[in-house]
Amino acid sequence: MIRVIIVDDEAPARSELRYLLEQYDDIEVIEEAASGEEAIELIQRQKPDVVFLDIYLHDIEGIKIPEMIEGEEHRPHIVYATAYDSYALQAFETEAADYILKPFNEERLKKTMTRLRKRIQEKKAQPASFPAIEHTLRQIIETIQPMAKSFSSFSRIPVEKATSVAFVDIHDIVYAAAEGRNCRIFTKNEDYITSFSLQELEKKLPEDRFYRIHRTYLVNLSCIVEFIPWFKGTVQIKVGDKNETVLPVSRSLVKDLKMRLGF
Repeated sequence: MIRVIIVDDEAPARSELRYLLEQYDDIEVIEEAASGEEAIELIQRQKPDVVFLDIYLHDIEGIKIPEMIEGEEHRPHIVYATAYDSYALQAFETEAADYILKPFNEERLKKTMTRLRKRIQEKKAQPASFPAIEHTLRQIIETIQPMAKSFSSFSRIPVEKATSVAFVDIHDIVYAAAEGRNCRIFTKNEDYITSFSLQELEKKLPEDRFYRIHRTYLVNLSCIVEFIPWFKGTVQIKVGDKNETVLPVSRSLVKDLKMRLGF
């Protein structure tokens, strides 16, 4: 069961989101908070898997709450749920799991839940069910990684699965995202955690194919399917994975990216 806390200072918005979430059999809304201060206390006490967090709260900006729980051992996945799209880039920069707009769209929420389930399942399954295997996988990857570093680039990336180490062909990588000290690789239909940092992975991949669009994202240029002008001169891109993920582009890199894409 995925344990959820909803944070919003407007009761109708909390009620609407609770109703939509309770349509899922694997979701349990354990608490609601009407302020940032209350949210921090509940998160620390209840240790939820996911927090649906409004950005515009009357006492604390929701975007700042993840920083205030940075030291917590059990860090929840954050989904920003707000009526304001002007915070989109800031939300991505906090490494949020997702960002959804009010009024809530059931199909969009369905995509969010698919993404959350995969991340939560992987996070919970390995330590709880395979402690010895996880330790062995770490040892194997730690052995592979130094060997991989001896090459300027290579054709496959070692990644972790529940009970094994797999290898992903670099041509199948759609994008990679920073996740703590490591990074997560996304293919068209799957995603995998690696023991490489995003900076290390960038050095391994061919420069003519992969481009660092943001401090937390590295993208396969051939997988960009849409270039989206955003607010105040910023840009987002849509990539060709199954979720049609939209990623932010750092303002300083927009011109260079356009040149790389040929326009």
